Amino acid sequence: MASKIVRAIAFVLRCSGAATVAYEFVFFLGLQGLWAAMSAMIVSQERLHETRSSLTGRILGTLLGIGVTVAVNEIASRTAISTAVQMAIAVALCALVVRELPTLRVAMWTCPIILLTAQPSVPMLLVALHRGSEVILGAIIEWTVHWLAEVVVDALAGSALDLRCGRVSRHEPAQAADQQRTEHIEGD
Repeated sequence: MASKIVRAIAFVLRCSGAATVAYEFVFFLGLQGLWAAMSAMIVSQERLHETRSSLTGRILGTLLGIGVTVAVNEIASRTAISTAVQMAIAVALCALVVRELPTLRVAMWTCPIILLTAQPSVPMLLVALHRGSEVILGAIIEWTVHWLAEVVVDALAGSALDLRCGRVSRHEPAQAADQQRTEHIEGD
């Protein structure tokens, strides 16, 4: 029961912490914190291996979305195609890939994020690199915070196990601890 409470508290703190750290970090770099904070929340999963899998899909999908959006915009800028049509084409192209590789679903979101935050005075490639950096940094920060939270939770769980098993030191060999448990059980 205590382990469940510790894990619940760790989940809440790491989600909140990752969003805040991601926002502040990219803001410090001169980027917009919105997509970093959102990315940190989207990547966050219950278990570390799930977060890592989500992180991988987030990064690869973002890179796919950047590439497709920049390519579509480059062609469209020569033919005066509207932003809405560019978005439709870019999302459709990404959807073709996502149909076969669902973990890259974020590619479809990346297209509108880039196109709808673009300003006419800023090259589309620069906008794409900024938005992509924000998303990827947010995802990496979440994974890092999750990893650190797991280290802390495991350390706390190990300390609790040490106390229950009668260990004096965390550095005591496991065999000695097993012997203590056996003696305790046989003595009952």
